[in-house]
Amino acid sequence: MVNALWGFSFPVVKALNEMADLHFGIASAAESTTFRVLVSSWMIAVRFSIALLLLVVLWNRLFREATRQEWLAGCYIGWMFYLGLLLQVIGLATIPASRSGFLTSLTAVFTPLFAVLIFRRFPSRWIVAGAVLAVLGVVVLTGLIVFEGNRLQMAEDAADRWTLGDTLTTAGSMFFAFQVLLLDHFGKRVRSISVTPGMFLTTAILGWLTTLIILATPLRASTGVPAMHFGDWWSLTIQPAYLVLLFALASFCSLLSFGWMNKYQPAVTASQAAVIYSLEPVFASSWALFLPQWLGGLTGLIHENEQVTWSLLAGGVMILIANVVALYPSPNPSEESESVPR
Repeated sequence: MVNALWGFSFPVVKALNEMADLHFGIASAAESTTFRVLVSSWMIAVRFSIALLLLVVLWNRLFREATRQEWLAGCYIGWMFYLGLLLQVIGLATIPASRSGFLTSLTAVFTPLFAVLIFRRFPSRWIVAGAVLAVLGVVVLTGLIVFEGNRLQMAEDAADRWTLGDTLTTAGSMFFAFQVLLLDHFGKRVRSISVTPGMFLTTAILGWLTTLIILATPLRASTGVPAMHFGDWWSLTIQPAYLVLLFALASFCSLLSFGWMNKYQPAVTASQAAVIYSLEPVFASSWALFLPQWLGGLTGLIHENEQVTWSLLAGGVMILIANVVALYPSPNPSEESESVPR
């Protein structure tokens, strides 16, 4: 369910990016990096402010009962999550939703790798095999490997198929890996669901700080709209279509999804969780097959649904198999070093 909700967010965030471009009259080919960061930070700040407000209203006990250690844990997790999400949203402006989803699933690879480098936790052979299959699925889906002449081979234009958006999204998946590791680390020491308020608050604050730094400093001139001010962003936000989509992100893709993630992820190892999260792009691609046209009708933008391709199917099946392999129980307890209580 968490993966399904996250997958829903990809085409929605892409639509919100395009609404911001249209509102400020900036063509995607002419937008600056500063403008892209500002669009992303504003979207994140408003989204998680709404999610935080919903959490206060609907789940107030979490605030009242969270300990200092749980607030600090949420702060650390929120830092990693914000950096990953910021890079992901920036990259999503220039690459398809399905492609962004599959690149984000590289978290399944980075998590066990970082666990070995930082915590000296060696994953089981099944988790390693699952991570390798997940990577191969991503490579096939993004078109870096194609099926020609009855065999798999590197695409002739593989270098051209990799863009800056791909690089930023991949970098974002590294921060998501640290988020997974931190939740695994703290979730076995505190009530994992209680880190949610600190995570949401930190994410919202960082989003607002990034926004204010750009709007209140000379950086504003490099956005391409030097005369913009806070009121322009407020007028964008109160547009019915923009507000409805942001509320959907805040309630379903933030409050529900991260609440469930924080509560239930500690029941499995960090590496297993990372491979489970690689299901996210399967849902992202599924949503992208029919949701963009519906979003186009809501926002007035021209959105075409993404099409089913051989690479999409093959890559998706590989990632599904990767999940089954990674969750396969090891007969040797020593191979499950991550499961040992710490």
